[in-house]
Amino acid sequence: MKKRCPFHPHDAAVSAATTIAKLSDSEKLSRAGAAPWSVRISERYHCTLSPDLADWFDREIWKRVSGNEFCEPVVVGDLLAEAPEVIWPGLMPCDLLPILGNASGDWLCLRIDAQDHAAEVVHWYHGGGDWLPWGRSISEAILFDTLSGRLPSPARRHAVPAADAPRQVPVADDELLGWARGHVPAEISEWVDQPGDPEDLAAALLRHHVAEIAVRCELVQSALKETLSATLDPATAEQLGVDWNQVVQWMFDTQKIPLATRQRLQRDYGLSISKAQDWNAAEQHSRQVVRRDPGLAWAWDVIGYAAERRGDTATAVDAYRRAAACSVFTDQSVRLRTHWTAEDAAKFSASRLQECFSEVVEQSEYLQILCESDPLSRRHRATVHWLALADASAAAGDWAVARQQYQSAGWDLGAEPLAIYGDLLVQISTAAENSGQRARAELARTHRRCLQERYGF
Repeated sequence: MKKRCPFHPHDAAVSAATTIAKLSDSEKLSRAGAAPWSVRISERYHCTLSPDLADWFDREIWKRVSGNEFCEPVVVGDLLAEAPEVIWPGLMPCDLLPILGNASGDWLCLRIDAQDHAAEVVHWYHGGGDWLPWGRSISEAILFDTLSGRLPSPARRHAVPAADAPRQVPVADDELLGWARGHVPAEISEWVDQPGDPEDLAAALLRHHVAEIAVRCELVQSALKETLSATLDPATAEQLGVDWNQVVQWMFDTQKIPLATRQRLQRDYGLSISKAQDWNAAEQHSRQVVRRDPGLAWAWDVIGYAAERRGDTATAVDAYRRAAACSVFTDQSVRLRTHWTAEDAAKFSASRLQECFSEVVEQSEYLQILCESDPLSRRHRATVHWLALADASAAAGDWAVARQQYQSAGWDLGAEPLAIYGDLLVQISTAAENSGQRARAELARTHRRCLQERYGF
């Protein structure tokens, strides 16, 4: 009997098909001559990726599982779409690209800078549109997501979760975390496995500049932590005959509580101020934050108020002016308890200037807009204000400034109606293109297509 050749063409074809079936998508693309995922993402958005982001895409880390809050990576093919469904157009700033979600509508997003780099990862909160930098890279953000609950802070969130869900994936089996640990300093990776003092953990993260801004935000909250908010609620405030916003102000600065009220809280409710707030530490952390990113209102707010408390008028006015120039979506007002001024002005900084340094407001049309009583009117007027400035900058050929001003028109206070973002995103992309910011231009165009796909305008 003739023996069958062990390398029969049919067997080879079956073997090859079996081998290809076992390959990852990235390996299949490679064998087919297609570019790696990271190259395709870079070409799609005209941006430069960090080494860990390239690894995230090319080794398909986004297919792995995690027990962290942010546990749902975006499939890379979705990001390559003309109009990715994960983008929230008009709500999410148009320099953000979501890559890792928490299944509740919040996202960790790549933020594209003026040099076309995916420069940092920010936490974007869908409930109010606030955002906060969580690290220079996705690996830092994943480590912060893992360790943030062990930092010394009140752990206040933008909203109260329905329940504290137990970790479904043990740390040892957490594939996203395991990958991220290989991209951070060894000392930080070791903290995942060992219990330790919260202050020591914070110091280690700061020493290596891992998620530094997010860590300092937690430390500011810790420095200003008070005991009232754990038990004092609107019902108790009503019994005291005090407006709730007044109570929130007391939580923000416990020195504002009148002596008689302190005594009554102790006598009738057993509530006492057991710990003095450390405004000096809060200010120092905030100063480090604005050195790294001067566009965060919450840090300038803390600097301004700390200066106001000690009578340093010049510093307070300067900080409040800088805070007022930042987007309201960077104020972290709920976590830092600055929202007690919300009825007075669009921004905490504008409210403080109006109350304590009214002559500064009188000299600024923009600050007057922020202090207008009607929220709808001030949002509209702010949008018109920024559009006029942007149009003037564009006419003068100062396209980089125009791009920022057009973005402020949409994301300073937010713009209404949502349809206005159609023209605005076109203006942003044009200004970005003309200023040589190709990645921001393409991302703005992508947000524009998403607006058309989702809402029809």
